[in-house]
Amino acid sequence: MKEFDYSAVPHYKFYRFATTVFGPLFKRIYHITYKGLENIPENKKYIVAINHTCALDPVFVALADGIPALHFMAKTELFENPVVAWIITHLYGFPVKRGQGDTTAVDYAKKIIAEDHVLAICPEGKRIKDKNGVPQKAKAGVALISRDTGADILPVAICCKNKIVKGEHVTVCFGKPIKAESLGIDENSSREEIKDAANVVMERITEMRESELSGD
Repeated sequence: MKEFDYSAVPHYKFYRFATTVFGPLFKRIYHITYKGLENIPENKKYIVAINHTCALDPVFVALADGIPALHFMAKTELFENPVVAWIITHLYGFPVKRGQGDTTAVDYAKKIIAEDHVLAICPEGKRIKDKNGVPQKAKAGVALISRDTGADILPVAICCKNKIVKGEHVTVCFGKPIKAESLGIDENSSREEIKDAANVVMERITEMRESELSGD
């Protein structure tokens, strides 16, 4: 696997090409509906937090009107195939070693925000393959990055009544941003306090998902 260059945040023309050319097709295949687009911040100092239902979650969000280009974390295993690695990298994905406290990926995520790009992250850390798609507990990462950068968090719920496959109706709900200071953590906060703050984000996403699926 070619080593990912964490030294600088790149700019690729492929991202805009892919979303423009293939975006309409994806929207038709998955019957995507967007709600809450007015909640997308005008500034770029924020983190997009998404429940992880399938491999296409960042794509669904990236195709929303008014959302800037998203730089997203992806498991390092996806970068083992050189062709897949090229595509993901040019769509602004970057590898993270799950469950290993990957400080290199976290530092790169902070660099993304510092340079006025938008970071996308799935707080659960992995795709939820069972449990009826119900969002699960968050890892500490989203709260840690928010604390260290001062970036607000834009909660996004991917909603589908069934497993997400071609022909299913997917609704992408954008919630009101969660202010970084409202998480109540600082450099003296314990790991558990940071994880609790991350779960505040997941609770918001879960509430949005349940509300959408129940028709409220």
